[in-house]
Amino acid sequence: MLRKTMSYLLILSLLLVSTVIFGTKAKAADYAQGVDLSGSTATVWFKSTVNTSWVDIHYSVNNGVQQNLRMTYNNQQSRYEQTVPGIASGSVLAYSFTYNNGAPAYDTNIFTYTAGSTPPPTSSNSIYDVNPSSIPTPPDGAVSVKVMNGTQGAYNDNQIYWGVLGINPVNEQWSYLDQNGNLIPISTALNDAPGHLTKNGVNYANIYHKVSDTSWITLPKITSGRMFLSVGTPMFIKTFNDGFAGPDLNNPTDPHLDVIFDFVEFTIDNTGYHGNTTRVDGFGFPIQHRLINKSGSFDQTVGELESETRSGIFAKYQAEVPAEFKPLGTLLAPYRIVAPVYGSFAPGGANANYFAGYAPYSAKDIFLCDGALTDAATCAAINRHVYTSSDWNNVSNYYQAAPANYYAKFWHDHSINGLAYGFAYDDVNGQASYLEVGDPKGLIIRVGW
Repeated sequence: MLRKTMSYLLILSLLLVSTVIFGTKAKAADYAQGVDLSGSTATVWFKSTVNTSWVDIHYSVNNGVQQNLRMTYNNQQSRYEQTVPGIASGSVLAYSFTYNNGAPAYDTNIFTYTAGSTPPPTSSNSIYDVNPSSIPTPPDGAVSVKVMNGTQGAYNDNQIYWGVLGINPVNEQWSYLDQNGNLIPISTALNDAPGHLTKNGVNYANIYHKVSDTSWITLPKITSGRMFLSVGTPMFIKTFNDGFAGPDLNNPTDPHLDVIFDFVEFTIDNTGYHGNTTRVDGFGFPIQHRLINKSGSFDQTVGELESETRSGIFAKYQAEVPAEFKPLGTLLAPYRIVAPVYGSFAPGGANANYFAGYAPYSAKDIFLCDGALTDAATCAAINRHVYTSSDWNNVSNYYQAAPANYYAKFWHDHSINGLAYGFAYDDVNGQASYLEVGDPKGLIIRVGW
């Protein structure tokens, strides 16, 4: 009888311990989750915002046998995934997760998804929340555009501004994108038009939208397009009949010196969409750039990892780059991290001859891939410190010794799949944060913080 009692107490103790170790309820703020359906295959995903190194999924289809599997981490999407085949319209997928935050493990609630009728759950701030099926199909030759607020509450949707400038290939005129998806010619007169912006007594064209204005806008074919993004205030760009005057950080009176801004670049032509994020000029805030095509065969994202925060990037920059590059993170702080050409590497600066003894070009020409150095492969090799090597295409050898463009290296280290535009010819050997597809459907730009 005593042995039986002791066995009962031991079992009870183990149950109590198991409840403590395995039964902790998850915090909703720890993660985002959802289901993407492509054909008859569902992809259940889990995106952690905490210190997670593994995730288990527990799921059943139409009240069938429960499956318990360790999920696979998708580096490109920065999330854990599990594919579930054989999901027909009307199938009910019930699922939950167990995940770690450091040592403790947590269980989530049970979620349900009905194929064909239930929209995937979203966290409302991840670029991966957008279901490709929810993107409006654009006219041929155009793309549907969405700008997302990923500032985690730092800015409201009506405090995030964006505007597009580029050349309309129909009439070859510099134009801006209006809210109806039309390219409207710009002009000098636009700076004084009704609704114009004013800063320090100077008028500027108001070509901007807010995230709160609309969910999607159609972007037609455009050449040399730029989407300018800013938080807290719109940008102040002078327009002319034949172009525009963008930010000039070398100008001590430039109206953007105290504006937190950034931009992406693109062209849409007869062969499709071609675009990228860029750190060639500097960093204002994290950006993700997702491109999805009509057939469903292309869905890729570039830019900084969503897990990177703006304050974290500023701190990591100071901790990770060599001494010569650290001032780039403080010169215009807290507004931006600037590219080397704006700092001490400029002509006359303390590091103007940074590459002396390694390559016969000035630091300015090397960082800009301009002047005496216009060959793309040579410029890339010098920036990556493989110029004297016999193999310029071995990525593992990049940035392994000084002198090198450690500013560019930093962005590669903190970007999706290690892809970034850290200098003008960073696309050599496929290292740039560049996307293109022939049948674009949706372009999603996320402003991070």
